[in-house]
Amino acid sequence: MDREAEVARLLKELHASFLKGNEHDEGDLLYYRINYRLVDIFKMTKEEAERFHSAYHAKSPRQVSQGYCDKCGRLVTIIPIIYGIQESDIEKMRIAESEGRLVIGDTNIIKHDTKVAMFGCRACKTPLPKYGTI
Repeated sequence: MDREAEVARLLKELHASFLKGNEHDEGDLLYYRINYRLVDIFKMTKEEAERFHSAYHAKSPRQVSQGYCDKCGRLVTIIPIIYGIQESDIEKMRIAESEGRLVIGDTNIIKHDTKVAMFGCRACKTPLPKYGTI
């Protein structure tokens, strides 16, 4: 089997594995995790992995989780809220937040036995606890 066919086969398997139980939720974190697996397994560059993965999604578009935001009053894309970021990661996390890929959670609201939202609204950054808490 040629390399392109092998990559296509693995992309199909990785999507089935990573999205098991929720095939409608390939957010950025899973997208990049799949790319890293391609790089590792096939010893290709990040750019090559991106090209193969993008070609896969030309035929099978990515879908991300959505939920209803009471503040926005509509269906929105939900993004993860990250709590307790290490000082060494703060700069890249702020960039990801400015790009709408995640929300940096306020650790001051975390108290013993208090639940905090795992996801927030991509549009207004409001926590959406009805979609999961930790």
